[in-house]
Amino acid sequence: MALIATQFFLAGAGAFGATSFDAHKTVGSTLVLVVLLQLVVAALARRHVVHAAILVGVTVLQLVLGSLGADTPWIGAFHGLNALVVLAVAGTLVRKAFATPAAGARAATS
Repeated sequence: MALIATQFFLAGAGAFGATSFDAHKTVGSTLVLVVLLQLVVAALARRHVVHAAILVGVTVLQLVLGSLGADTPWIGAFHGLNALVVLAVAGTLVRKAFATPAAGARAATS
């Protein structure tokens, strides 16, 4: 989630001329590696694997949209919209990962 927030900040900094988009691109590539690692961890833990795979998918799509958007602005416009999807999917996954088991589930495992 911190990397995603950093991405929004760096995109704004690049859009308003405070810096180039180089840092935004670098953090974006790092984010793809982090979500791939997170998918491996989810698979090993056998928890939330499908949700983790969806996060990998929308994050890779984000990278593709950003790359294609450099040459085709209308495709690039979807890069910003998909950023919201990445944020939502990641936030939901974080909430699920840190959720306390329901009372019924705790009783069943006790």
